[in-house]
This record gives sequence, C-alpha cells and structure tokens, in this order.
Amino acid sequence: MYRLPLRKVDLLVLSEFIPFFLMGVAAFTLLMVAVTLFREILRYVADYGLSVTQVGTFFMLALPQTVAYTFPMAVLFAGLLSFGRMSDTNQITAMRAGGIGFFRIILPALVLTWFVVLGTFILSEKVAPQSTRAARAYIHNALVDKGISVQETDISYMDEEAGWLFAAASGEGNVFHEVKWWDFSRPGEFTLYTADEGIWDMGRWEFHDAEVVHINVGEDVDAVEMVENGEAGLERLARNGNVVRFMSTPTLEMQISRTPSDILAETSRDLEEMSLQELRVYLHSQEIQSHSEAYIRKVKGTYAMKISVPFASIFFMLIAAPLGLTPQRSTSTMGIGFSMVLVFIYYLLTTFSVKIAESGVMPPVVAAWLPNMLFLFAGLILNGRFYVKSE
Repeated sequence: MYRLPLRKVDLLVLSEFIPFFLMGVAAFTLLMVAVTLFREILRYVADYGLSVTQVGTFFMLALPQTVAYTFPMAVLFAGLLSFGRMSDTNQITAMRAGGIGFFRIILPALVLTWFVVLGTFILSEKVAPQSTRAARAYIHNALVDKGISVQETDISYMDEEAGWLFAAASGEGNVFHEVKWWDFSRPGEFTLYTADEGIWDMGRWEFHDAEVVHINVGEDVDAVEMVENGEAGLERLARNGNVVRFMSTPTLEMQISRTPSDILAETSRDLEEMSLQELRVYLHSQEIQSHSEAYIRKVKGTYAMKISVPFASIFFMLIAAPLGLTPQRSTSTMGIGFSMVLVFIYYLLTTFSVKIAESGVMPPVVAAWLPNMLFLFAGLILNGRFYVKSE
C-alpha cells in the first residue's frame, strides 16, 4: 500500500491551516475593533475634534491588545475551514487510504496551535501593556494640545527603578490636586513632598503650597518594600524614622522624570490591560486591601483568566478538527457560523466564571479554567466519536 510521506502531510495541513488562521485574525480583529475601539475612536473625532492622523496613531498603538484576544478565535475558524476544505476535496480520504490516522493528520495544526498559545502570551505580556500605555499617553497629549482635559481620580504611579512614588487625589490635563511624592532613591533616607497642587509646565513640575519632610530611616529598612505596601507602609516608614528636616514653601520646582500623560496612562488602565507581573504586584500590595473582598476576588480571577484564556486555542482546535471533518459542516458559511457560535459560548462561559469567582462560590483559579475544561471535555468526546466512525 502506498503511504503518503509524513512531511508532505504536515506541509499540506499547514498550507491549508495558516491562510485561514491569518484570515481569522484579520476578520475577528475587525469585529473586536468594531465592538471595543470604534466607539472610543468616534468619540475622539466627533466630540473632541481630533484629526484622522491622531486617532489613527491611537488605533495602531491600541491594536495589539485587541489582536491578542483574536488568536483563539482565529484557531477555531482556521480549524473548521481548513479541515472542512480538505475533507471536501478528498484530501483527507487520500491520507486515510495511505494509512495515516486521524490524530496524525491533525497533529501539525495542534503543534502550530501551541506556538499560537506562546505568541498570545508574548503579545499579551510584552507588547500589549506597553503599547496600550503609549496609546493612552498619546491621546492624553493630543487632548491637552486642543485644550481638552479628562479628569482622573485616585492617581498613583511608582517608578521603582528611579525610587519614587507619585500620588494625587485627582488630575485633569496638566494639573493635579492633593499631590504626594515619596522619594526613597537614597538608602537610609526618605523624603515626603506634599502640595495642594502640582502643575506640569514647559517640561517641569511645580508644586504649590508645598511641604517637605526629610526622614532618616536607617539603611537596614527596605524602603521599596514599604512603598509597595501603599500609603500605610509609607506612614509606618515615617513613624519609625527620625525627622531631620522640615520645610514649607509657596512654590517648589520638582525633578520628576514622568509627564502627566505617562502618569495618567498608567492610572487609567483597567485590569484587563495589566500584565501578569503588574497584577501580581498589585495583588501583594497594601493598596488592594482597601477594596472589597469581591473586588479582590475579581483581580485574582483576572490574573487566572490571563493565564487560562491563551490556552483556549488548544481546546478550540480539539473541537474544530472533528467538526470541520463532519459532512455538511465544511462550507465557509457554516465554518464562520460555527466559529461565531462557539466563540460566543466560550466567552459567555468566561463571563459567567468571572461572576461566580467574584461571588466567592468558586475559587478564582477554578472558575478561570472552567470554560477550558468544558471545551476540553467536549473536544475529547467529539474526537473519540470521530475516531470510532473513521475506523
């Protein structure tokens, strides 16, 4: 019996799968943009009068966060249409006649899907957070240049490498109110600057009605750890030290190596836009302890979800292959329809999991992996049935 070379099988499967995957990324990205970014972009143009170039730049910077969400959907889309096409053109029949089993046929797509999972993690952790921060900073500067200010509250930004933490009760444009700046850059020393108002003007910061307290805390005190615990840690740091200098002044020029756009871009990000490392630091900070138990569970659920969702590509692939090979389900229209239905079901389950994690009915980690486990169970059943029928 003639056996089709396995390397040729791999190339054949990948040549069908990859174009449909790229098509899926493009299609679902457009869909996600229409749902998430389009309204925001339209508001910047219609309400604030920003130019097409400005909103286009914002769009390109914000795009990686959206694309990261589309990879699992694109895997499902590609699996349904590529295996459906191969079935319609009798390529699967030829492989089966050549003695190649069902699982060996889908193996190249499964291996590629693992690389998609890795790519999703890299995009979500190394690219998207930085590009989203840059997008928020860019649009803030664009609005300020047009004399438009959007107010933010409970502002906090820490530069651990430079050794300082900036906080304000509110900020609008280049003006911040009830400002505090903790400088812990020098070992054994700690300086607290407070001001009724902080203004960024012509590349420099000015604190108005400012007070400066310089404290000697001793070199054996870990000031960074104290600062990571929020204001409670800083107050404890101040109580344990010796005040060596106090000063008040109407105006104080400050050397803070961040602009208002940098600080507000960091403050305005939601949990979904934070990386795993940022969420992990946030979960271990004292700042989060002031929130409700439901909110803390939500943060833990978001952290677990950012790990579980990229793996959805694997479970989508396990469902897509047998469904794509099922007769009467291999046309493009049916493939798109099944993709939309299954994606809707998955993200409906994801939303449900987040809610039950917040309510405390189920541990956040278990809730985050629940949709994946349900799709894994469905995929194993479908593959088992298809394997039995094909024998």
